[in-house]
Amino acid sequence: MRAVLEWHELTRKLREPFSDIAETIDQGLEHVGLVLSPTKPSQQTDLTEDLEAKDTQPRPGSKEFGTYLDRRTSTFHEQKQDMLKLWCSVKGIELPGGFFTDPDVTAKFQDPEWLRLDHDSEVRRRSRRQLYICLYMEFLLWSIGRRVYDLVAFVEHKRQTGKLNKRRLVVPGSKRLRKWAVSLFRRDADTRDDQQIEGNDQMTTVYLGEAFGKKKDPMHLPPHNAWERFSDKLRHIPAFLSSPPSVFGFRVACATMCVAIIGYLHDTQTMYTKERLFWAQIMVAIGMQPTAGQGLRNAMLRILGTGVFMLAALVCWYIVDTKTAGVIVFYFLFIHAGPYIIVKYPTLTTLGMIGPITMTLIIGYALQVRKVGVEAAISNGQAYHPVYVLGPLRLATVSGGLFLGWLWTVFPWPISEHSEQRKNLGSGLYLLANYYSVMHETVRARLRGLDDDSTIKGSVSQRLDKARRTLYGKCNLVLSGMRLRSAVIKYDVPIGGRFPSQQFQDIIESMQSTLNFMVLVSFASTSFTEMQSSDPSTSSSEWLHTFRRLIGETNVTSQSITTLLSLMSASVTNGQALPPYLRVPEPFQYSQRLDEMDADLLSVRHIAEPGYASFAVVQIGTKCIIDDLKKLLAQVKDLVGELDFSYHVISTKDGAANESEETLTYTKSNPPTGQGQNGATKT
Repeated sequence: MRAVLEWHELTRKLREPFSDIAETIDQGLEHVGLVLSPTKPSQQTDLTEDLEAKDTQPRPGSKEFGTYLDRRTSTFHEQKQDMLKLWCSVKGIELPGGFFTDPDVTAKFQDPEWLRLDHDSEVRRRSRRQLYICLYMEFLLWSIGRRVYDLVAFVEHKRQTGKLNKRRLVVPGSKRLRKWAVSLFRRDADTRDDQQIEGNDQMTTVYLGEAFGKKKDPMHLPPHNAWERFSDKLRHIPAFLSSPPSVFGFRVACATMCVAIIGYLHDTQTMYTKERLFWAQIMVAIGMQPTAGQGLRNAMLRILGTGVFMLAALVCWYIVDTKTAGVIVFYFLFIHAGPYIIVKYPTLTTLGMIGPITMTLIIGYALQVRKVGVEAAISNGQAYHPVYVLGPLRLATVSGGLFLGWLWTVFPWPISEHSEQRKNLGSGLYLLANYYSVMHETVRARLRGLDDDSTIKGSVSQRLDKARRTLYGKCNLVLSGMRLRSAVIKYDVPIGGRFPSQQFQDIIESMQSTLNFMVLVSFASTSFTEMQSSDPSTSSSEWLHTFRRLIGETNVTSQSITTLLSLMSASVTNGQALPPYLRVPEPFQYSQRLDEMDADLLSVRHIAEPGYASFAVVQIGTKCIIDDLKKLLAQVKDLVGELDFSYHVISTKDGAANESEETLTYTKSNPPTGQGQNGATKT
């Protein structure tokens, strides 16, 4: 009950400063939106007029708002001492005057007896958790405020240079264009199945790296002579022909030829042109998708768009009694529905694109016949049809071509959204393992003071930062692609048991949460880099020097997490069960370990140190990563299973041949006599 009252007291006192900085952050984002917006705010007549005539506080959008935001964030950071005083008063710790300003007073201060004697007491651990959480919230809010201020400063710089006052064409830079040109001739630029992240109507190719794509061939040694090197090049030909893009291209060719063969046969080639069956052939070529669910969804949207705009064409033609002037006016009005759908509902882009095409074909053909005459219109072999016949004919050919294209996505064997979602999930777990490995090295270097200047091109820190940002972008692309694919899975034709959609959703959310905490730990460790240039003579630098010396003797993070994520990725990608007895490493108790090495390092005397809050964030973030990984491991086990090497014997005493007694049981705690090293007990 006392702990609850303490939390109530802390939250009651912290609500006001936290609410103020949150409101300031919202105002900063509003300021960015107002400055970058092409329209002026409607509630303010003039943002540059004298502020004293209206209000002493600058409003979002004014030129003085950047200075105001900087002042508010600095004030919030200075209030950190008030928060620490509040925590000490709640805990009954009396701080002497000048504790935060006079180094001599701080050095003479001694922690209370209950905080110094028993390092393993529950009261001490609970008090430290409260302090860490308070510092955690303060650090995050202050960091967000500073990043918003940096964004505001960038926007203000653009406004002062005048770039926001004129229209200009935004084109990629020379460096980006050079990378695109080089990627056309790189082997890793080919669209391979394990790199494609599909959305509703878009596809993003994510290169997963050499470690994922280049696997060691267990059936061939590296070539040593000329013949082996030449024949090794020949192996690329069947590899290319058997690749998923080649297989999909073969399906498209077969589906297209199913319609095109009508035009090649002597008895049907006239009908092929006369009844415009090439419309169906075109729809097969442009409408097929690599997976059955995506193909069915796009086919439904194209048929719906064709049907709706066919009716619009009939209305456009007959509502004005086929008068040319009226038809053109109504055509101009109806044709804007397509771009409106594309802009307003990007997920329905297919519908918005095919609709105007259908309407243009129908109305344009009718106006062409009226202009050139029927004889000229049928000179190319196409029969003349009035609008009320041409519209349904267009709908029929489009529907037939789309159905034929979808049929070839399930014949001779279906390529389902389920298998693609599973492969993308394995790729996401692999990228998460790769990101954690880079984050592990970055945090370890920063905490130990081994990192160099990240602004120097080619330095270790610069390469780590670049790799970390690249992997972070890839992880977000894969996760967002899996979320988009989850919405398409419902269009897949169900065969057998239902797809575990909820399990996949839970795994995706756990991966996103794990990634967020990894980013948080990496971001919090930047504070130790920023303190690198501080004066060694100050108490802060002395504390930092001691902290880095002790943290260098501990393992801040564990590379076993990388191994765990890699194993989960391989199991999900290949559809195989996880290895047995797989466990998540326990979170390293940094506070307990540092207390054992130097009890004074994390005492109340140093709670105002700049690195103390960062250490608290790293501590909490690492604990949250471990908790999310435990949940993620349980979810993956539930999805793919776990190898079971238990032994079972059939009991013949009761005559029940279908009953067995487990004779090899894994015990987590209190193992009985005879337990082996693998945690199993024979009975």
